[in-house]
Amino acid sequence: MFAVNVGNRSALERNDEKQTLGRDLRLLELIVDNIDDLIAVIDSQGKRVWNNAAYARVLGYSVESLTGSNSLIEVHPEDLPKVQDALRDSMRTGSGRRIEYRLRHRLGHYVYLESQGWVLPATKEREKLLVVISRDITQRKQLEERQALLFEQQSRQAKAMAAIVHSLDFQRSDVEHGSDMVLRFLVETLQAESAELWRLEEERENKYRCVRSLWTDKAMDRSPSLVLSGLPSLLRENRVIAIRDDSADLENFGAGSEGSIVGHVQAILQEISAKLLPIGVKGLLAAVWLGGIPAGFLLIATRDANRSWTIYERNFSVALADLVSMLFEGRQRLDTLQALQASQKMISAQLADAASYVRSQLPTNLLDPVQTDWRYIPSSTLGGDALDFFWLTQDHLVVFLLDVVGHGVGSALLATSILHLLRQRALKDGDPLEPVSVLAALNRSFQMDEHGDKVFSIWYGVYDRVSGIIRFAAAGHPPALLISTTAGGSPEATWLRGKGLWIGATATETFEGGTAIVAEGAELFVFSDGLYELSTREGSLIGLESFGQLLIDFHRATGTDLGAVLSEVSRMHGSDQFEDDVSIVKIRFG
Repeated sequence: MFAVNVGNRSALERNDEKQTLGRDLRLLELIVDNIDDLIAVIDSQGKRVWNNAAYARVLGYSVESLTGSNSLIEVHPEDLPKVQDALRDSMRTGSGRRIEYRLRHRLGHYVYLESQGWVLPATKEREKLLVVISRDITQRKQLEERQALLFEQQSRQAKAMAAIVHSLDFQRSDVEHGSDMVLRFLVETLQAESAELWRLEEERENKYRCVRSLWTDKAMDRSPSLVLSGLPSLLRENRVIAIRDDSADLENFGAGSEGSIVGHVQAILQEISAKLLPIGVKGLLAAVWLGGIPAGFLLIATRDANRSWTIYERNFSVALADLVSMLFEGRQRLDTLQALQASQKMISAQLADAASYVRSQLPTNLLDPVQTDWRYIPSSTLGGDALDFFWLTQDHLVVFLLDVVGHGVGSALLATSILHLLRQRALKDGDPLEPVSVLAALNRSFQMDEHGDKVFSIWYGVYDRVSGIIRFAAAGHPPALLISTTAGGSPEATWLRGKGLWIGATATETFEGGTAIVAEGAELFVFSDGLYELSTREGSLIGLESFGQLLIDFHRATGTDLGAVLSEVSRMHGSDQFEDDVSIVKIRFG
């Protein structure tokens, strides 16, 4: 009885175990058939022994049609060698591999799969098998391809930008050849049929002209000059406009705008597209700005009806439109510079002629009973210096040096006019033997409001050789320097200073003169401020006192040679180009 009961319990337990195993197997099959991953069991020949229901969902094949089929038939031809190698290596080494490949869908297109294999060793009941679990990565691969394509496009765009910017045509602001380069890169990089550059020809009429164009096939048959009435207002609001692209239009001008505004914009776009592009051609228009206004545009066109301009393509078009703007601006600056250079060249020639004329009016040196020497160096812009000395009578020598404020031909001509007035004794109401009288008469005749707001400084002296006395006066001018030699052989310097404002600065006569005794062998130096109001190489000014000491040192050493004096001033200044006219007169008495 006990044995029977034990036997019955064993049979019951085995039956329960079978039922439990059956339930587990059905549950396992249910799970395997409802997961997204594809699971297949493959033999060493590549034939499918078993696969789950995911193959039907992902690849469109029924489970029954795949059982016993060759797993390599649906593999993409380009991926087949890789899959074959993985199968052989896995079976040979007993270790599966992870690979990516394409498998043909029942409808003909291919699906990207990422697969991992596991080898099931052979047993007495079966041969060695390979379990392959695969995942559909088509979306990921498509995203990677789009990213790779985008990277390639951006790389092409960056290379195109660099090629344009570094080209000689761009560096030289060559609008014609630089614009052609821009159009070529637009066509090549955006894979378009054409690219054109239009410029605003008449702003009031909104008339544009096509100035450069590039077509890969037959050019459009239309006028090169068009009136595009509503375009300027659109370009002021939008750097780039897609033409005949409904989605782009909405994005450009706002799908949420009021109906009347959108309708007005659409009407303008339709008019523009009808004039610029043939039916069935899409376009992209990028504004070219110049002087703060949209002065033109780039037009890129394609006959691809499915073409939709991406944000990157639009940004690229805007960037190249900006390069065209830079070309135009560079050309304008270059034209302005060339015009300025031509004008400067003409002015320089006029100044050179004026300087030559002034020099020709300066006096011939005297030799007896006094010896004279002078130097006149006009600045690059020509100042208003003039000088003269002459025997007014047999016993009276006149010497003067004047400096008209300002630069240019006007100042030089006024200076020579005054020179001739004094040289020809034509000054009214002035006694040429009396320096103060001469300055007062000049001040009455040359008020600044009657002579282009110009004033001038002057030092005027009259030497009486009988008495040995020099009378002098000055109006806003540096003092003259009289250097004589004492009995002991040392130099003695006296500044001959006059008092008074510039001639023409005021109607009030404030001139005060002076006198000095001229010793035999003394030297008188009359000069303009251009000799000492000069910066040194250290940055400070030479100054009047330092320049006077320079004259004294030359007098003490070997006698004053004006050429040597100017050379030393140039050395101190650090250049032989002076900032103002330089004039100096030396008179040696006795």
